Amino acid sequence: MLKNYLKTLVRTFKKNKLATAINLVGLTAAFTCAILLLLRVYHEFSFDQSYPDKERLFKVYNFRNKTEGETYSTSMAIPMQETMKAERIGVEMATVVRNTGGGIRYGNKQLDAGLQLVGPDFLNIFSFPMFAGNRQHALADPNSVVLAQPIAGRLFGSEIPVGKTVSVYIRGKWVPLKVTAVASKLPDNLSVNFDVLARVDLDPDFAAGKNNWDMAWMNVYVKLLPGVKQADVEQRLRYFSKKYLYTSGDELAQKMGLKKNAQGDYGGLRLLPVTDLHFNTEVGSDASMNKSFLYMLLLIAAVILLVACFNFVNLSIGVAFTRFKEIGIRKCLGARRRQVWTQVWSENIFLIVLSLLLGIGLSLLLIKQFNRLFGAGISASLLGDPLVLTGLVLLVLLISLVASGYPSTLLSRLKVTEILKGKLRVKTNGGLKDVLIVLQFIVAVVLMSATVVIYLQFQYLRKAPLGYESENLVSVPVALDKDVTDVADKMRRLLQNQSTVESVSASNINMGVGKDGSTNKEMFGFEYDDKHVRTAYMAADYNIIKTLGMKLSAGRDFTMDYAADTQHNVIVTESFVKKLDLKNPVGLRILHDSASPPWTIVGVIPDFHLYSLFNQIEPLTIGLEPKHAFSYLLIKVRAANLEATMNLLRDAYHKVIPGAAFMGSYVNENIDRWYRTELQLSKMFSVAAMLAIILSCMGLFGMAFIVVGQRTKEIGVRKVLGASVSNITTLVSKEFIKPVVIAIIIATPIALWALNKWLQHFTYRVTLTWWVFAAAGVAALAIAVLTVGFQAIRAAIANPVDALRNE
Repeated sequence: MLKNYLKTLVRTFKKNKLATAINLVGLTAAFTCAILLLLRVYHEFSFDQSYPDKERLFKVYNFRNKTEGETYSTSMAIPMQETMKAERIGVEMATVVRNTGGGIRYGNKQLDAGLQLVGPDFLNIFSFPMFAGNRQHALADPNSVVLAQPIAGRLFGSEIPVGKTVSVYIRGKWVPLKVTAVASKLPDNLSVNFDVLARVDLDPDFAAGKNNWDMAWMNVYVKLLPGVKQADVEQRLRYFSKKYLYTSGDELAQKMGLKKNAQGDYGGLRLLPVTDLHFNTEVGSDASMNKSFLYMLLLIAAVILLVACFNFVNLSIGVAFTRFKEIGIRKCLGARRRQVWTQVWSENIFLIVLSLLLGIGLSLLLIKQFNRLFGAGISASLLGDPLVLTGLVLLVLLISLVASGYPSTLLSRLKVTEILKGKLRVKTNGGLKDVLIVLQFIVAVVLMSATVVIYLQFQYLRKAPLGYESENLVSVPVALDKDVTDVADKMRRLLQNQSTVESVSASNINMGVGKDGSTNKEMFGFEYDDKHVRTAYMAADYNIIKTLGMKLSAGRDFTMDYAADTQHNVIVTESFVKKLDLKNPVGLRILHDSASPPWTIVGVIPDFHLYSLFNQIEPLTIGLEPKHAFSYLLIKVRAANLEATMNLLRDAYHKVIPGAAFMGSYVNENIDRWYRTELQLSKMFSVAAMLAIILSCMGLFGMAFIVVGQRTKEIGVRKVLGASVSNITTLVSKEFIKPVVIAIIIATPIALWALNKWLQHFTYRVTLTWWVFAAAGVAALAIAVLTVGFQAIRAAIANPVDALRNE
């Protein structure tokens, strides 16, 4: 029986080479696309799922209930870690975490490394596996250091470094520390990760902040006691917040623009499960992922598979009409309906499984290119994951039922008498065929429209005026040296005679997202005449206004001629002035939230986008703080040879900080990094749209080939009776063009509605115009006409004598 099925399978595939090839290529392409997308989604959803006791781990964040809605912050004070345990609110362990740039050296080797300053409970909260050393006591001594295995390998090779002394660069100073443990290589799907761990006690600001609740710059993670619920702890945190954080009373809270929520709180503390870190864009990880993007990838994978399945069903039905006599003879010889169904279904599932295997092979070949093109981090090893393998098996079974169930059932139901008497006739205008073509081209037109709109929106975000000159502006993160002002001065002196450099400044805030993935945000509150405004704050060096290419709308710039400029003199934006309703702002003294002396406004500049266009422009205050521990150099260059200029800056930087990694990048590149998700989505939709239209056209081509073959006698008779080539071409083409036109009519409002909903997520967005949808429709129709037209013309110019002789 099996041997007989295999012979039939081979004969069927040989007889219907075109349909078999189209199905094989279409399903293989769809499987390849779907596998890569599903692996990307699976990888993202696997983030932060491997911590032991993950259901007890949380990140603490602060919320404030403002008139315009809640705002959130993760900046906490150092006393939080011990106080949360002492207050018995359900916390078993707590740790502060401060991410900072750093370096490590041993002997003549020096490496840049991501340094985290943490509390002694850190390793026990997250239960990281140890390659060497004891996790329980690894951070008990403030002069200890823990290395991740990759860093230890680069520094010591195969030697185990436990007990050795290394030097760690901690915010401006090399500190000798003893290696007490080496953590095993950590997976890349953890939001809390590290290269080097040291105690927070080594932070130069630790002594001042140890008992100070106003100095908040740490992240705090907690592990709850067994059996304690998140909701219960958050309820206790209400009283904790009132006791330690919100102690100033109603008057100050209201001046700060806060109002009570339904629970009667102006603000407070909440807990974010660590399993949600990767998907919380406000208080989660720095590399957070939007779940809606992943759902969009799942949708793309689903529609590509559906288009391939529609092709499979249509072509399988077309092939089925050529097998009536074969099925009739089989039934005459005793084949039962179930046997016929099994035979046809097994042929189809063989093709589906073969396509899956080819798709897996192509996925393995393309995975590196996929990661590079779409910024993914998936590994080929994921294909060996039991859950992934189970999913692929279920996918094959589902597709086999959807794609081959109907053709198998259709053939198995045929009656022997009708087959052998020749009473069965092919209905070339079958409703199912038209429905499937309509669905295919609805998908294709929607994807084509989406591709254009997403691209236009991405270009709009990239090129929209930001209010400052981002062109030819270079940002250089400075990680190793605490006194960045000195670095800025040295860079300024080195570059002052270079014709390609206009100005050098420094800031605590990056413009865009740096090559190292860094950005920053600091918020201050100011008050004037009982009105309060909360603003973004930029601590800056001299020349900041010149470097950003901005013009003052009132007042003056910072200058070395005014020594008082370094004593709480500020430049503010126009929205700051508007919020406080200041008529003549220059010279006014405004109060800061802290107990510091009043600050004086010396200048006003137009509003500009310090952050991405996802948000409205916020009020901004710029303070001149030459002694600030700046994180970024900002350098304005002239548009000459940009690559040579960047090399010039790299050389100067290495003269100032020998051995340090130069991570400079043009601000336009940094701005693009704000919109990485939109860029990836644009690429995904471009590939999906192209694939959908190719698969749809392959299906049309195959169906047209089969239908023309089935109507050979009819076409021959029409030509003998005088039908012209154009008559025959129109006759064959309209059967396929009509459902394509219907698809365009249906797809246009669907695309319009969906894309309009998507654009609502952007504060600044493009306007949808009719030409986008018209272009998608015309393109789809033109491609369909060309595809079907080829087969129609071939049939029309064929010799009718050959057709009638064959009949």
